[in-house]
Amino acid sequence: MTREEVFAYTAGCYSGEPASCTFACPFRVDLRSVLKKAGRGRWNAAAKELSAALPFPAVVHALCPRPCEGACQRRTVLGEEPVAIGLIEAVCLRAGVKKERAAYTLPPLPQRAAVVGAGPAGLACALALGRKRYAVTVFERAEGWGGSLRAHPQFAAFDADFTQRFSSLEINFQYTTTVASLDELAEYDAIFLASGADGADFGLLAGWNADLGSTADPRVFLGGGLAGFSAVEGMAHALQAARAMESYLQSGNPAYAGEDWDRSKCTRYAPHPDEPPLPHVVPAGEAYTEEEAQAEAGRCMQCDCEACMGACELLQTYKKKPPRIAIDVAQDGQTRNSVSSACITRQTWSCSQCGRCAAQCGEGVDLQGLFALSRRDRVAGGAYPPAFHGYRLQELAHAAGPASLVKPAPGRTECRYAFFPGCRLGGANPAYVERSFAVLQETLGGAGILLNCCGVPALWAGEEARFQAHLERLRADWASIGRPTLVYACAACRRTLARFLPEIPLISLYELLAPAAGAPPFPELAVFDPCAGADLGEVKAAVRWLAAGSGIKPADYDSDGKCCGFGGHMELANPALYDAIAAHRCAGTEHPFLVWCVNCGEVFRARGKDCVHILDLVFGLSPGALPTLDEKKTNHLKAKEALLRMYWQEDFTAPQNPWDALEVALPPEVQEKMERRLIPLSDVKETIWRNEEAGEGFVNEAGDVVCRMAGPYLTCWVSYRRDGAIFRIADVYAHRMHIREDGEG
Repeated sequence: MTREEVFAYTAGCYSGEPASCTFACPFRVDLRSVLKKAGRGRWNAAAKELSAALPFPAVVHALCPRPCEGACQRRTVLGEEPVAIGLIEAVCLRAGVKKERAAYTLPPLPQRAAVVGAGPAGLACALALGRKRYAVTVFERAEGWGGSLRAHPQFAAFDADFTQRFSSLEINFQYTTTVASLDELAEYDAIFLASGADGADFGLLAGWNADLGSTADPRVFLGGGLAGFSAVEGMAHALQAARAMESYLQSGNPAYAGEDWDRSKCTRYAPHPDEPPLPHVVPAGEAYTEEEAQAEAGRCMQCDCEACMGACELLQTYKKKPPRIAIDVAQDGQTRNSVSSACITRQTWSCSQCGRCAAQCGEGVDLQGLFALSRRDRVAGGAYPPAFHGYRLQELAHAAGPASLVKPAPGRTECRYAFFPGCRLGGANPAYVERSFAVLQETLGGAGILLNCCGVPALWAGEEARFQAHLERLRADWASIGRPTLVYACAACRRTLARFLPEIPLISLYELLAPAAGAPPFPELAVFDPCAGADLGEVKAAVRWLAAGSGIKPADYDSDGKCCGFGGHMELANPALYDAIAAHRCAGTEHPFLVWCVNCGEVFRARGKDCVHILDLVFGLSPGALPTLDEKKTNHLKAKEALLRMYWQEDFTAPQNPWDALEVALPPEVQEKMERRLIPLSDVKETIWRNEEAGEGFVNEAGDVVCRMAGPYLTCWVSYRRDGAIFRIADVYAHRMHIREDGEG
């Protein structure tokens, strides 16, 4: 993984960057901050911020053409009058700031700088260098400062502004002095030429660097009217030139002062979908009162794009903007930190991979892809926590192993259609697979079956090699039955197959079913579309048509692409966030949910939310109790067994383990904890069986046997007591770490 790969995912993000008004401002004033202070009536604080950013506030206020107002998003996005920044600025300036004074006394720096021209640009450069404690001499051919502004009607106010700003600095002004040759300034270490539109450039304008103000002569810089700037633009450029001069004086290279400040970014506008209109405050007189200015400042929308932040609980929890996340991902990838010392291990595996952040972003920022890249890179480098996804990969192995089935249509060697229910549908209820397959035999004139997983658990885990191997297996299985159109039931399967196996044609099961009349379990249901199906308009319409035909009135609700929390293996990486997301979804509507994703249904039902799967309506099935982890595996095998027996007249015997026959008594609270922590009962039975065989456990103070079994990603601990042939379990817990045995290297 390279840094370029990482930052490509967030290159378009401007969250946290200056607002469009600031990019338009020649002086880069943080107008969001100024207007927030003004909106709160903190006039001295607002004036102080303006004073820090502007070389001569009164001069700038009088001359500036207000490009900030032209870029105000009240105007550009909402079509309203822009915030009257100029009128608000006038109130700030009336508040004033304390007299200029040095905060501390330090000796001047040894380097000397000359400024040729005491117009607005020259004065701005002299002010900036003087504040940095350089010895500055200003040469001016006229009798006083001001340059072209001396003829301005407001020059008296400008003169007062100049006087106030230079009052704490020891700048040497040499008036009525014309510099005819740069040889006259040989004693100076750096020179700024700002002699006006008709001044001498000494042949240096041709090689002038507009960004830095530097010239072919390394110690000479140039700006102001001599470079074609207006008074305002000249002052702003002079501040940048002063920074370049300081860089030259300190390091010999003015380029170190270069900044990535692209004023074309003033056209990047944040979304404001819910912003109410606010009328422009018209002053009663020629200027705002403080009350009027405060009300107008309150119209500032504090523009910043936080579309992804508002759409994602993960980003809200960690309070990191996309560019910061990219930095952390790059840091982890480049330094190869361990799991414990890496920057964002938990955050990386807390992403549900729903993609909603990218869907909300108009700039192509893809945090889903960034986190997926981080996972792949961390897995490849060995700095990853297998415990976060170990159980889900075991489910994948079960779906691709004993529970898998590839058959063409009954009585044929190939098929035009094949049912691909995915690894979750049959686990939730084998009748979902059996009934759906029966309908497809009738409606399609026969269909094959491809029981397997799409591989998304390996994709979410960052197990790239495993995922690619699984894809090749799917491709080969699909080709072996005639390259049929796959009828999918799971939106996550559809997304994965469409992205990584685009040669496979796909159609949704729900577009091929018909509604069934009957007594609906609820008169009104809110349809919760899975995050992976947010853009599947035809499928969403088919689900609602099936619901309406079954007597259901869909409630006015839109899940808007939000994830239930299941995706990405979040439940172990960040259980608190997982619970918060599920709770938010359940609280999104008072109506029961109608789902077409079994994952969504299980998440909601586990939290007490009434929930019905669309196949329950179509086939008249009762949802029943939530299946346990072990029951889901058994349900897969039941579906396979039923299909083989009914359509191909083949027998199937599920593989058995010696511990499967153990009879256990499991308290409900222990069962609930096991489900929560993804500890299947089969692991508990195996732990007991192995201990009974080896006798390595011990008896605790309560008289229970305590034993453990170390697996590849989880160590399972069981506390139990034997009662004849029954093993009465007192507690089950696990830790996802490896305990090294004595003598292990």
